[in-house]
Amino acid sequence: MNDFNHTSITNNYHSDNLRMKNKHIARDITAALCLLIALVILFIPATTLAVDDENCLMCHKYAGLGRYAKSEEQKAVKRIFYVNEELFKASYHGKLRCKSCHSGVEEIPHTDVKHVDCATDCHLNDPSTGRDFSHKPIVDDLRKSAHGPDGAKNADDIKDLPKCKDCHSNKPYQISVDKELESMQFIKVCLECHESEEWTNRFYKHMFYRAQTRRPSKQVVALCSKCHADEEKMKRHDLDVVIGFKDTFHGKAIVYGDEDVANCLNCHAPYQLGFSPHRITSRTENSSPVHPDNKLENCQQSGCHAGAKEAFASKGKAHPSNVVVERVDEDGVTVSQEEQEFQRWVLDMIALFYKILIIAVVGGLGFHRLADLYATHRERKIALRAAKLGRHSS
Repeated sequence: MNDFNHTSITNNYHSDNLRMKNKHIARDITAALCLLIALVILFIPATTLAVDDENCLMCHKYAGLGRYAKSEEQKAVKRIFYVNEELFKASYHGKLRCKSCHSGVEEIPHTDVKHVDCATDCHLNDPSTGRDFSHKPIVDDLRKSAHGPDGAKNADDIKDLPKCKDCHSNKPYQISVDKELESMQFIKVCLECHESEEWTNRFYKHMFYRAQTRRPSKQVVALCSKCHADEEKMKRHDLDVVIGFKDTFHGKAIVYGDEDVANCLNCHAPYQLGFSPHRITSRTENSSPVHPDNKLENCQQSGCHAGAKEAFASKGKAHPSNVVVERVDEDGVTVSQEEQEFQRWVLDMIALFYKILIIAVVGGLGFHRLADLYATHRERKIALRAAKLGRHSS
């Protein structure tokens, strides 16, 4: 009995001792984890914490994140929800929190997500006014323009009208390496007064980027052509299909990289005359820069045809099209669809003839040159052979 009690006491002692050790180990592990978390938080850049203090990247940092949904054409498309943290921080909206634009994302999974409204007030202070920044004035201008539901020629097909994201994307600031090097000295001057290097760099990039040509002319033409070269879409809105611009002097100059020649926006939304791409109006509006009464001033704007006369502005088209919704002859009679198709066929045949002619002329010149080289080479070989025979005979 005494042996049993002694054994029981010994086991209890060892058990209590083991529990105490486990408690110490657990306490040490907890303390180490707390220290590790504190160090991680301490060394994470403040900008990272500010951008993702909502912890959205806990899920959206994975490249495969997405789901299938139906598009407006009722086709299955995969929507990608991946966010590259570094690219986002370097983008135009890199200082915004996710919920500044995205609403209905309070619960996980997100079931009540609303479309982004670009007219919403941002959680950024506009230094020029001291108020919250907002794109609302630009959105209001767009609604009243030819591209908006209040100003479009046929707003019934509202799905055809462009939205902000059709023309704009949240890209990183794109500044060349040469310009970056030039800016370093300038930023050092700014930092004499402005303490935050991160803010100064971002502000300088924003101002410099806005001051230069942000979209090359080739991109402007390609962007506008996505809609205005679509025959079906233009028919729904009773508009000409603009496919002839590439065949004009302006179009060809742009293809060869001339950035000084006029693109779509230079004529339809000239900043120098007080217009903007968000306030484009129909050419039938008296205020439109491409209205017949305003064409001459539009052509004469600085950097273009300063010496242009009325005849220059009134004759010809900036982007002739051989595909129109309705064509009338000189007497105002509507040209039939069959006749329009015949006219297109004639134009296509003329274009084909010139292509064949160019290939034949260039190919003929090339063949003639090759034949001449061959004849010269053959005559030289004959002359060398004759010279060798002459030496042998002597």
